[in-house]
Amino acid sequence: MGGIIVRSIADTVFPAEQIWVTDLDETLVKQLCEEKGTNSASDVVALVENTEVILCAVTPPAVPHVLPQVAQALSAPQWLISIAAGVTTTTLASYFNEVPPIIRVMPNISASVGAAISVLTAGSAANQEHLEVASQVFNACGTSLAMDEHHLDAVTGVSGSGPAYVALFIEALADAGVHVGLSRTDAQQLAIHTVLGAATMLAETQEHPAVLKNRVTTPGGTTAAGLHALERGGLRATITEAILAATERAKELGRA
Repeated sequence: MGGIIVRSIADTVFPAEQIWVTDLDETLVKQLCEEKGTNSASDVVALVENTEVILCAVTPPAVPHVLPQVAQALSAPQWLISIAAGVTTTTLASYFNEVPPIIRVMPNISASVGAAISVLTAGSAANQEHLEVASQVFNACGTSLAMDEHHLDAVTGVSGSGPAYVALFIEALADAGVHVGLSRTDAQQLAIHTVLGAATMLAETQEHPAVLKNRVTTPGGTTAAGLHALERGGLRATITEAILAATERAKELGRA
């Protein structure tokens, strides 16, 4: 995800020559620097020494290893953006003697095609200016919203994990198409563009999903029969259980 963000912001939000990257995988760092003209830092401390805004794009288990290194070199006016799932701004702040401005963000994998929805929340030392800069970063990958931090675990369950749920639905839609006689290629293309088209309509019209659903559903028609089967199979309840499970897991990661 860090690489995706850098590719989105290099020479759009920040000049590439002002961006420094580091990772345990030196091959990935070299590839990114050659592709976008960014700079390679030998380690976390070297990266912090060369940047004002530090993007912490690590997994939750890596936070206890990376944040002490950041804290070692960080000083005002430097500040931090973290995309570590479930790790609160309070936990992030605990690694510093003097708490820096911190913006916590939950993006999603659709950033790779500039279509992410990212949710931002500000730590106690962050102000509107920090939030605006972070918004610029994540708007380069799609769009962003600001929310209170107590919503972030739920956001993780809905939009952070959501692309996997949608991919599973598309796969199931395509598999069912094959079952009723379509070719695999045609079924997959139909499934993808059906989901894409419906989502685009809802995004552009801002209508409630039920409005679109009702517009497609005629009395006694094919859609009504299909919706009845989905309701009988417990689609709504299953999706709710998935969101609850992912949200709880995000809370667990934050406590680890």
